[in-house]
Amino acid sequence: MADARATDALLVHALRASGSVFAEEELAELCRAATDAAALELLVERRVAGEPIEQIVGSAAFAELRVVVRPGVFVPRRRTVLLATIVADALRALPPGARLLDLGCGSGAIAALAMHRVPGIEVVAIDADPVAVACARENLPTALVLHAASPDVLDASAAFDVIAANLPYVPTRELAHMPHDARDHEPLLALDGGADGLAPLCALAPAIAARLAPGGTVAIELAPEQVDVATGILQRAGLGGVEQRDDEELGATVLVAVRAAR
Repeated sequence: MADARATDALLVHALRASGSVFAEEELAELCRAATDAAALELLVERRVAGEPIEQIVGSAAFAELRVVVRPGVFVPRRRTVLLATIVADALRALPPGARLLDLGCGSGAIAALAMHRVPGIEVVAIDADPVAVACARENLPTALVLHAASPDVLDASAAFDVIAANLPYVPTRELAHMPHDARDHEPLLALDGGADGLAPLCALAPAIAARLAPGGTVAIELAPEQVDVATGILQRAGLGGVEQRDDEELGATVLVAVRAAR
């Protein structure tokens, strides 16, 4: 028992020295994923080297769910629970069988939470990263998950009641300041938002508007300082009723817009 405690103390020290703020909690999670002491040491080595713990253990907590996260896949952030909650609430207010498009789905966490909270919805998820698409298919076994960069891949008549757009919004110049676990182990495609962080939204806003059903809702995660420019992008795409939603506890900001009913 004493030897085990001493080993745990050394592993905690190694994690903390590598920059882990929650070293004890991370060690407990790694212990649950390890098959034996030797496997645990290897997992700790991977974490100390900077690999995201979610990719190491193969899953991430997301609200009340735990979703699969494979190596090289964007790790769902706690702040994105605000976006997912807004999406689920919008779907819950609609008749059964409402349609959701999860654009830039990554692991599929947003759609997974929506399907968990609102059974019976129809889901299409899209991502430009084939590794993310494979992971999302694990989390969304009953949804249609497509490898594509834009909703334009869908039939022109496809219409969705709700669109979740968790697009990259980190300005390129800020990427160097991101935590090294994200910078080194998550796809640049999921992080880089261009010069002002809004290049993906600007490029995709017309396709988003075109795929929204009349009266449909789109929810987009972004940084607070991007709200004014993003509002203009959405309005120029023909969307209205733009509203900012914030959650200080999560540190999250979401823009919600609607397509006018005919």
